[in-house]
Amino acid sequence: MPKKKSSKKTAIPAENGNNFYKAGWQPSIDIDPNTGKGELVHVGTDPNYENDFDNILKNWGFDPKIYEIDGILKVSSWNAQLKGGIVETFHAFKGTIRRKSATHDKHYDALFKQAVKKPALTKRNLFGGDTAMLFMMSDWQLGKDDYGVEATIARYDVALQDAVKLLKNYRKMGMKIDEVFLVGMGDLTEGCSKFFYDSQPFNVSLNLLEQYSLARAMIYKTVETFLPHVDKITLTGVPGNHGEMTRSGKGQVLSNRLDNSDTMHLQIMEEIFSANKERYKKVKVIIPEGYHLNIEVKGKKTAFTHGHMTNGGGNAEAKIEAWWKGQMFGFLPTGEAEILITAHYHHFRAKNQGDRHWFQCPSLDKSIDFTQRSGLWSHPGVLTLLVNDRGPSFPVIV
Repeated sequence: MPKKKSSKKTAIPAENGNNFYKAGWQPSIDIDPNTGKGELVHVGTDPNYENDFDNILKNWGFDPKIYEIDGILKVSSWNAQLKGGIVETFHAFKGTIRRKSATHDKHYDALFKQAVKKPALTKRNLFGGDTAMLFMMSDWQLGKDDYGVEATIARYDVALQDAVKLLKNYRKMGMKIDEVFLVGMGDLTEGCSKFFYDSQPFNVSLNLLEQYSLARAMIYKTVETFLPHVDKITLTGVPGNHGEMTRSGKGQVLSNRLDNSDTMHLQIMEEIFSANKERYKKVKVIIPEGYHLNIEVKGKKTAFTHGHMTNGGGNAEAKIEAWWKGQMFGFLPTGEAEILITAHYHHFRAKNQGDRHWFQCPSLDKSIDFTQRSGLWSHPGVLTLLVNDRGPSFPVIV
């Protein structure tokens, strides 16, 4: 959208030129048309600019019914001498602007209707058992071109088919599996702006609406795939860094990291399943309340976290181990877990210390940039494992 120049937007006489602008505070507005989000720099003489957001938007050529100023990142005030010797005080802010949207995007209704129309399950097999299968939905980063969207979807379809075959083979071996945990480990979508690396906007082929729609369709397909094969399904997950929805173009988080699309998908899926309770009565959705999820799986305390909230130096193992020890030292729920599952670092890893076990999920994505910098790469895949009262067993990448 072309920028419109107007003296009204700053209430500054045009003949004064630009000499009075403080360095870094030139009035501007930039919006990503795909995401409907951007940054606004406003300079004016009214210190009560927060009461005039609608007019500020209008002066830039944006309809306040469609767009809104969503938050203020920085504020500044300074004095400047104008022509004629007049000293004026200027008040400025840098804020985020976004396109207003309905509760659900345009793809929601189609998916909703698809789920509602599904008939109730006619086959009422009760499998029974003492073992759960975990299927980890980790680091899809949908929309990213390194592996490619079509390749990612095709690879995931293989993982779903192989997981069902694996479940059936386990039963033939005598494993009594009665439920499955479908766990979103974060970074299901990629984002569109340079939040994490400079080339990100040039390495994405889907806008956010398309990424979100595709992510929910894949979650839905995952539930439908396992639905006939177990007595109970738990759909849950944790927020990842790529799911953070309130970042500015400079990577700053404007509200908090829990304002996250990875958990938004779970909330919407819960609404969809609630609309057809007869078909999905064996499906339970757990929405995490924080960065980490702590639940019991067959009597074993199990913790899930994406991995981006760790800190310190060293490799992935060192960072996760230091973080987990810190959780134990602080008497936090995750520190009590016997099983810890993480993502974020894209490579499968496993480690045990006595009765504590750590599993690192591989990604469904590839990162050419990371490989060029480090030489490291991994095959896309999905982590599965079994858990019963004896602990975890059979970690398999499908």
